[in-house]
Amino acid sequence: MNNADQVEYWNGPAGQKWVDQSNRLDAMLAPFADKVIAAASLKPGESVMDIGCGAGALTLRAAAKIGAAHGALGVDVSAPLVELARSRAAEAKLAARFELADASAFTAPDPADIIISRFGVMFFEDPAAAFANIRQSVKPGGRLAFICWQGLSGNDWALAPLKAAMPFLKEAPAPADPTAPGPFAFQDKDRVAGILSDAGWKNVAIEPAEQAIVLPGDDTESTAKFMMQLGPLSRLLAAQGIDEALVEAALISLMQDHKTPNGRIAMKSACWMVSADNI
Repeated sequence: MNNADQVEYWNGPAGQKWVDQSNRLDAMLAPFADKVIAAASLKPGESVMDIGCGAGALTLRAAAKIGAAHGALGVDVSAPLVELARSRAAEAKLAARFELADASAFTAPDPADIIISRFGVMFFEDPAAAFANIRQSVKPGGRLAFICWQGLSGNDWALAPLKAAMPFLKEAPAPADPTAPGPFAFQDKDRVAGILSDAGWKNVAIEPAEQAIVLPGDDTESTAKFMMQLGPLSRLLAAQGIDEALVEAALISLMQDHKTPNGRIAMKSACWMVSADNI
């Protein structure tokens, strides 16, 4: 299985940006980690593997829940993020360890009771084969719980920068393949159910999870700067030679309708909460 593009991406500037912004990103995504932890129903003494663990926020949450008997294992392809996760675990003195590996090919030395993930499973070139391999790292009777994004159109926080940029683009970006590896690859719940069933998982359940997402930044200006730094927009602007200041000003204007009473920006998000069993 070839996930070389994703490995290169997450070990390049994008991975370093996530390291630099890790505290702000983890705070933004904390409500979604809460949903995964709740869906996982972790019990003391269980063993956990976190797929696409990034800087380890969800792995550490799981480790605190289950205790030190088996601990939690985080797996990610990004060397800079895994390095940060390891330092966080040492600082927190939690029983969590981290493996620099591609989960589509990695097999845990000791099968886990449960696989979890917070937005870490949508990047496989061959997702059915990846989930079949992941299932080999789960005990018989074990379970799976992950959260993933629905489509771009339901996630205003991701759509807003693109909307702001559109009037300034020299040419519209080519339509994206909705099934290509990336944040919104699992937007079709029926496709997700089929992938998991084909991979041998049973009792697949997929429920919508929709809520406002509070973006980093104390005001529209700082939030706009954050949104301009991450995601595909910066690459698109650079490729077309667009003045980023123009797009940033348009984004600030667009976000005025999303200000909360304390000045923070909250936008709509839409996810799927997915669970399955290894029977």
